[in-house]
Amino acid sequence: MAEIIEFETDRLRLRQWLATDREPFAALNADPRVMEFFPATLDRATSDAMADYCEALIAERGWGFWAAEVKDSGQFIGFIGLHTPSSELPFSPCIEIGWRLAFKHWGIGLASEAARGALQVGFELLNLPEIVSFT
Repeated sequence: MAEIIEFETDRLRLRQWLATDREPFAALNADPRVMEFFPATLDRATSDAMADYCEALIAERGWGFWAAEVKDSGQFIGFIGLHTPSSELPFSPCIEIGWRLAFKHWGIGLASEAARGALQVGFELLNLPEIVSFT
């Protein structure tokens, strides 16, 4: 078990996952707008398994796709963070930066704000030589 890294931005708290995150995470994973460029929306069981996996990786390594919540309200809005893709990619091995936010939180700079914080963690705390993003 690693020491869990959590951090804040101006508007968000990036933290380890909680059991209460599962329901809103399932809702955003079932939203066709959020999942437009993925193979399919996720059912509740698949969404919960993904949240469990994200939580387990953070517990193991201390970092990963952190649960994102709005600081003012404590509302869970999705995930933002760093991940080692399991797919074989032309640029593997790598660490990616990624995010998935509930649709109502799009377009106000939250992903960019938290991504800057995740990049800072990756480069300054984890001393990663490179972080990629891909679609």
